[in-house]
Amino acid sequence: MINVGIIGAGTVAQLMHIPTLSNLPDLFNVAAVYDLSPSLTKHISTRYNAIGYDSPFDLIRENKIDAVFVLSPDQYHAEYAKAAILAGKHVFIEKPVTLCPQDLQELIELEKQHPGQVCMVGYMRRYAQGFLKCKELLDSDDRKIEYMRFRDIILEGDYYIDQTLHPIIPVDITGQQKIESAERRQLQIRLALGENCTRQQQISYQMLTGLGCHSLSAVRELVGKPLSIKSVAANGEHLVIVFQFEGFLAVYELVNDQNIVQFDAAIEIYQHDRYMHVKYETPYLRYQPHQFTVVESSTHDTQTTIYGPDYRDAFENELRYFHDCINNGLKPKTSLEDSLEDLTLFRQICEQI
Repeated sequence: MINVGIIGAGTVAQLMHIPTLSNLPDLFNVAAVYDLSPSLTKHISTRYNAIGYDSPFDLIRENKIDAVFVLSPDQYHAEYAKAAILAGKHVFIEKPVTLCPQDLQELIELEKQHPGQVCMVGYMRRYAQGFLKCKELLDSDDRKIEYMRFRDIILEGDYYIDQTLHPIIPVDITGQQKIESAERRQLQIRLALGENCTRQQQISYQMLTGLGCHSLSAVRELVGKPLSIKSVAANGEHLVIVFQFEGFLAVYELVNDQNIVQFDAAIEIYQHDRYMHVKYETPYLRYQPHQFTVVESSTHDTQTTIYGPDYRDAFENELRYFHDCINNGLKPKTSLEDSLEDLTLFRQICEQI
């Protein structure tokens, strides 16, 4: 069993990671927790029978902790991950691994000096059953892709969790702490984009690192990196990108400010005589049925195959994979180097805005 220390106990930690870890008692034990909010640290540590810490670095130094889950706000990921690697811990970092590539490069070099430790980034969509089946089918024959479209046109999570699960929202984080956190975030974004970056570039970069990295990372695993960026159109929290891949175009739409109750996150692949559709549901409602659709056509016939409904949870698949990497000394596919591909691409996209 792997003893886990949690750094950051916000909404994603409360609704996804900590319950999933607790539901795998043969694999993980939530042994310690730290959050900037003392009341939230106390609440989570009491609920899960874990030790609450006043300092993230004291938690990291605890000898009984085998793996550190960095679930804090993005702007603190690099600092905590670095300390965990240096302390000899395995590290799971929620995406984005960092906000600026300079910090990520430092982590990559540090990881090379500690080859016995697993460093994994939490791109849970790449562990969903429909995605894995799509990857299997793409790898099983050499049919060419002729077109691809993928998108994240979503309603954010508050609508769902207000009617279902209710995470604890702390009230004991000071105004000064919030200001310092926001300033750190903006500093790292400017380091990524350059001091002269525009407000629109900053907004788009935050959208890409926050939500877009899910889809763009998944597409990279399915079909590789784009050869070029043909065009970028941005308007506030609306972003449309056209990519040139090897032999085909792909369009990505990212819309993150609507109030229509839908979660339209999907990858669609067209191969002349085969169409594949990976559909994602909101992660804020757990264990929803997932389906993966394949349509194949010939001159005389069309056949539609629906894989699912499948109730296996992508977060659970992801954690089982993390455990397997630790037990067998494997390097995860969602590695630090893999994440650097995203940050590099995001900067290239923003340079065209």
